[in-house]
Amino acid sequence: MELDGGATGRARASGGGGGGGSSAGDLDRLSALPDSLLHAIMSFLKARQAVQTCVLATRWRHLWRSLPCLDIDQDEFRAAPKPSNNHHLAPDVDDSDIEFDEVDDSDANEDDGIKDNEWDSFEDFADCLMHHCNIAQLDSLRLHVSKSRAPSFANKQAGGWLRRAMKYCTPGPPRQCEGLGSTNSWRLRRLYLCNVALDCRFTMHVSSVCLSLEDLELEDCMCAIHAITSNSLKSLVLKNCRWNFLSKIASPTLKSLAIAGGTNSSDCVLVIRAPTIAHLCLDVPLHFAKRVAVN
Repeated sequence: MELDGGATGRARASGGGGGGGSSAGDLDRLSALPDSLLHAIMSFLKARQAVQTCVLATRWRHLWRSLPCLDIDQDEFRAAPKPSNNHHLAPDVDDSDIEFDEVDDSDANEDDGIKDNEWDSFEDFADCLMHHCNIAQLDSLRLHVSKSRAPSFANKQAGGWLRRAMKYCTPGPPRQCEGLGSTNSWRLRRLYLCNVALDCRFTMHVSSVCLSLEDLELEDCMCAIHAITSNSLKSLVLKNCRWNFLSKIASPTLKSLAIAGGTNSSDCVLVIRAPTIAHLCLDVPLHFAKRVAVN
């Protein structure tokens, strides 16, 4: 797992591991807290920051593996912007007298290289993290892949991480995983996915295994999905997703549904069956809205 060298250096300097420089009056009170409180504190961190806490002390080495909430965000790996080389103009300079140089293609190539390095680092981190954490034991999972900075295949790569988790993770011990055939339900209550390629296996898992899922949000996802069904969902948000013949959304417990933007097959009618719904927002193109029926 990749760690930030700066965090490591700061941890060593502070004597977080209980080195000889600490005194009896300089106790690590934070590490003395129970796991449940430490997990609650770490849940406010994004995944990369949470993993980096393993260098603080021996007590923290494996805490990140059992976090109840996981926020995997590509933006954590975004390089800091380079300082601008543009000089401020003096007040008495006339803009009409300024000659502009042609744009150097090397700047664009350099930016592409930065994006490639950013994706490589994020891909290595996310792939390793999804292997080491049992997603089925989480209360909340957020997976954010940048649509503007990730390569074109990134959504399929992220979909592969999710499919592997659906296949091999159960709430039981990792070595006793039985895959989708397991009768154990995932503990997941909140799920957010951005720029992830999804297919019918995802919705099958949501309806049959994620029996505690209450909040589901999909943003900028490419969805080869025909139906979204659940007996536990209370809130469903769909933003700018590309659907391939989405024809049904059905949940007896759904209270809030928001569909903003996105596209659906032109010859498809979307039927919404949610008898207890209290909030419905359809912010979609007219040709999409005309083919939506609420029962």
